[in-house]
Amino acid sequence: MVPRDRDVRNLALYAPKIALGMVLGVPRVPFLDDIPIVFSSSTVNAPPVVQSFQNNLSQDTLIERVTFNLFQQNSFPGNPFQSLYFNQLKQSGGTGVGVKVAVYGAPKYDLANSDTFIDLGNVFDVLATTWPEGWPLPKQSNVKISAILLQTPVSVPFNVEVTFTGFSFLAKELDDMSDADARAALRKLGIETPDPNALIATH
Repeated sequence: MVPRDRDVRNLALYAPKIALGMVLGVPRVPFLDDIPIVFSSSTVNAPPVVQSFQNNLSQDTLIERVTFNLFQQNSFPGNPFQSLYFNQLKQSGGTGVGVKVAVYGAPKYDLANSDTFIDLGNVFDVLATTWPEGWPLPKQSNVKISAILLQTPVSVPFNVEVTFTGFSFLAKELDDMSDADARAALRKLGIETPDPNALIATH
């Protein structure tokens, strides 16, 4: 996932606090976290390995990039083509690792149909389309990855490491602000952003 250049007006529609922080020039701090997955068995479609961030997010965070690395220590050990093999596996989009990705906290949602495991090489491409200005994760949320093997690997253990990079803002006042207050502030700055609570009827 590599989002396009940011459009603050677009970002304001679904992440108003982050948009406001960018307009005001609030200092940012980098965010970096990994979700490690280890397959110790080569069994295909076994019960999933489930991992998440070690801690819930302490601030609203915008994920700008998601990458992953693959490694099998017993596949081609000492061979100079070992790294080439794993790079080609990544680039092919067919890693043989199926994942389901869910965000839990508030709001809670799945990135794909809950019954479907999507190849790791393809799943995060959707983020660049769905959230072109970055993937917003609210404070106290977490990301959970459930992973299975879709095909038998050359060897085990099979290590997969998914890395998330982005930023949060260094301002408690902004972090404590509600989305409604952020939208009101953006409107004062001339950036139109509708209030979804006023436009979408709840039942």
